[in-house]
Amino acid sequence: MTKSKSTVIVVGGPAGTGKTTQGEALSSYFKCPFIEGDALHPQANIDKMSSGIPLTDDDRWGWLEEISQTSSSSAANPDNESHIAIVSCSMLKKKYRDYIKEHSSNPDVVFRFVFIYTTFEELMNRVSNRKGHFMKNDMVKSQYDIMEIPQGDELLNNGGDCIAIDATGKSPEVISKEIIDYQDLA
Repeated sequence: MTKSKSTVIVVGGPAGTGKTTQGEALSSYFKCPFIEGDALHPQANIDKMSSGIPLTDDDRWGWLEEISQTSSSSAANPDNESHIAIVSCSMLKKKYRDYIKEHSSNPDVVFRFVFIYTTFEELMNRVSNRKGHFMKNDMVKSQYDIMEIPQGDELLNNGGDCIAIDATGKSPEVISKEIIDYQDLA
């Protein structure tokens, strides 16, 4: 595959939607690096969320910049033959997605956003069954309440850079197929 530009695919949505599962599946499919966005949080953010305190926008900006710069550097790395990098990041609001694009370490990197969402009840069920993660049930509501599902001109098929995937009642394999089958993702 010969590409003149590198691509970062940001897999997002609230806690419990399967960002890591889908990010790893895309990484395997495209034979490219996967970056776990939660690992890029500063310790202060992790401590705050672990204590049940929702992050503010001011808490997020540095993390979103790190997401942008780390993933764009990975995609544009000459040793990365795919010229693609996958990163997980909640990116719950349009302004967060815009911020990620604006703070890339490489202007030649194209960003694509895969936003996965589901019902509040399904999110609560998924998160309550998860072990060893700092995001607890009480934090899911804050994410669900501020979530802005991409629509209109944000969507790839309308000239934007996002796809929105409703994961309600779907297996990880079905969701992966929906994402991979999407035209012009990478």
